[in-house]
Amino acid sequence: MKLLTTQLLRLVTGLLTLSICLPLTADPIATPTITPVKFATTTVKPWGIRSAGVNQGLLISVLGELEKVTGIPVANQMQPYPRVVHSLHSGQVDMAFLFDSDESKQVAIHIGHLVDTRMIAIGRSDGTQLNSLEDFTDKTVALIRGGKYSPSFNKATHFKRTYVSNMEQGIAMLLSARIDVMVGSDQAIFWSMQKMNVGPRRLKKLFVMNGTSGSLYMSKNSNRQDLIPVYKQALATLHANGTIDRIFDAKYEWANADDLP
Repeated sequence: MKLLTTQLLRLVTGLLTLSICLPLTADPIATPTITPVKFATTTVKPWGIRSAGVNQGLLISVLGELEKVTGIPVANQMQPYPRVVHSLHSGQVDMAFLFDSDESKQVAIHIGHLVDTRMIAIGRSDGTQLNSLEDFTDKTVALIRGGKYSPSFNKATHFKRTYVSNMEQGIAMLLSARIDVMVGSDQAIFWSMQKMNVGPRRLKKLFVMNGTSGSLYMSKNSNRQDLIPVYKQALATLHANGTIDRIFDAKYEWANADDLP
């Protein structure tokens, strides 16, 4: 009996020694998965451009920088502007860039200012010079479907509105004299003019309708509202280090169209 006990003790001791000497294998540490924030960006050029299956444009560049600063991935959907507003309002997406307006602030939570822009009116260079909204009487004016402009423009009834899907369509209609005036943001108009190789000899800036701005908004129905402080700080960082200014640079100014036909 004593011999058996001694043998058992030796066996247990050996097993313990072996277990200490063998390398320990542990399960790999799982990397936490961050759920992407759902964004919607407009398909109005140059704010959002879908080319060869790749998303491009000013707002796409901003999204890329926000990802770098926050470390939070983005799942972006490109949609016509009215659909962007609807998607944000309904909670189908978490965040979007909207033009600042009373409507925007009613349907979503304002996070931070992005960019200032101007709404301008353009006409044919050989056409009548129009200097104010009052001069639009009996004119046909084209605008992007779903666009919001100045309160006085939105309420005016003394001219005919024609809605277009994109700025290039409106400029083509203007050049063919199917409309009298095209209105829109300076970036969208100047980008489209450059894309279409159209310059001041064919089109002219009539007047600046109003200044406006664009901001980042979060849906009131989003469950990611805990990220609002994160994105507020990220936008502030991108403004402070000059990234926003670099993205929205001066290449869309009317002066740069002077060398176009």
